[in-house]
Amino acid sequence: MTDAVTYPAGRPSWIDLMTPTPAQTHAFYAALFGWTYEVRPDYGGYAMAHQQGRTAAGIMPMEPGAPMPSAWTVYFDSADIAADAERVQELGGQVMMPPMSVGDQGQMAVFSDPTGAVFGLWQAGKHTGAQATDGEGSLAWVQVNTPDSARASAFYQALFHADSVQLPDMDYRQLRHGEQGYAGVSGMLTEGVPAHWIAYFYAADVDAAVQRAVQNGGTLQGEVLETPFGRMALLADPAGASFWVMNPRPSAQA
Repeated sequence: MTDAVTYPAGRPSWIDLMTPTPAQTHAFYAALFGWTYEVRPDYGGYAMAHQQGRTAAGIMPMEPGAPMPSAWTVYFDSADIAADAERVQELGGQVMMPPMSVGDQGQMAVFSDPTGAVFGLWQAGKHTGAQATDGEGSLAWVQVNTPDSARASAFYQALFHADSVQLPDMDYRQLRHGEQGYAGVSGMLTEGVPAHWIAYFYAADVDAAVQRAVQNGGTLQGEVLETPFGRMALLADPAGASFWVMNPRPSAQA
């Protein structure tokens, strides 16, 4: 596989899902976003989701009896994953899965930030990240929800050499490289909910996407929201993994 899209270090480049019900999960996202799949038995049944022939995301079967819930993991591009793993620890994060090679596709590692949110790093080989950067089911935004946005923001700023911009009248910061925002840091976390990263997928018609999700076993969490950043809704797939669908306003990001 040769990818046409490359990502600068520190930018979200890939996203994948661990699920206990891969067949049902494949069907759900196919109905929701029109994804098709290339399942790789040589990589433990890892499925590459495609949107109109372009890679969009990955879906991985979860080991039976695994203690963690089904969840999406956001991966940020790394130019030197071994050095970044050391920096994560120096900055107060923890290594959950040390850097490992994934065949000739690249290297991956999984960490938690100082507030407990889990994220991954990806150093590209043949697989450079998601090719689908627009259209239904493409990754539109990523956000960490944390009880300590200042601490989390400082961590990611240092790790990704990013700037942070505080939004007016909100406990919300944007991580930026120059004028381009690429991730959010939100302190508006419901009490009792652990810190976590969450993905926003593009939907041309959010209300129709919600209807498709519910009809195929998903759940609407809360209400469909009309915000200054666009129309959006928080959903859970049939295995309980949460994500947003979003139709962003032009030049607006969550």
